[in-house]
Amino acid sequence: MREETALELAVGLLQLPSRVRALRDAPLPRDVDALLNIVTDEGRSLADAARKTGLTERTVSDAASFYIEQVLLHPGADSYRALGASADSTNDQLRRNMALLLRWLHPDREANSGRAMYAGRITEAWNNIKTAERRSTYDATRNRAASAGTASRGASAGSNATPDSDGVRATVRPARPKATISTSRTGTGRRMARRRGPLWRIFELLLAKVRRKGRA
Repeated sequence: MREETALELAVGLLQLPSRVRALRDAPLPRDVDALLNIVTDEGRSLADAARKTGLTERTVSDAASFYIEQVLLHPGADSYRALGASADSTNDQLRRNMALLLRWLHPDREANSGRAMYAGRITEAWNNIKTAERRSTYDATRNRAASAGTASRGASAGSNATPDSDGVRATVRPARPKATISTSRTGTGRRMARRRGPLWRIFELLLAKVRRKGRA
């Protein structure tokens, strides 16, 4: 089965925005840099893309921009994804993508001030991995976070699910704690009050004071 190109994915996302969650979880297409070329019209990429798709240049540009915003620069994206790259991309590729993305956001080209916030995200991503030392540190942190996330999800699944008779794991909701009735007039009540801590004891003293005033 033929893989969809980055442009096909971008046009599809513009037509059906509900695909965004699946695209954020999926690896980036191998030709994702084509979208960066389109939004900056690098080498007349925009006109070529419009001719290939039969769409207007405006629609193609909007589709590429929307994909970059929603899939590359979403809050949960790592620094590689934010630059339209992967962990095995070369430093030259990362630098080129960073430059294209910032050119896309340049005020002379992009009058939509709402996208200005992405400039900080892009420069932050570049600063995280622009040197071999920083990249190594970032990769180590990223790998630890990924391992911790996997372990956490596994532990959560193991504690909240049990296999049923068909071997399918069924979710088990924790039982609600039973309400406890206590009274300060019994020994049991006093022991329970002590277990509830000093704040509960202060509350009981205030309540008793109010009762005494009422009787008086």
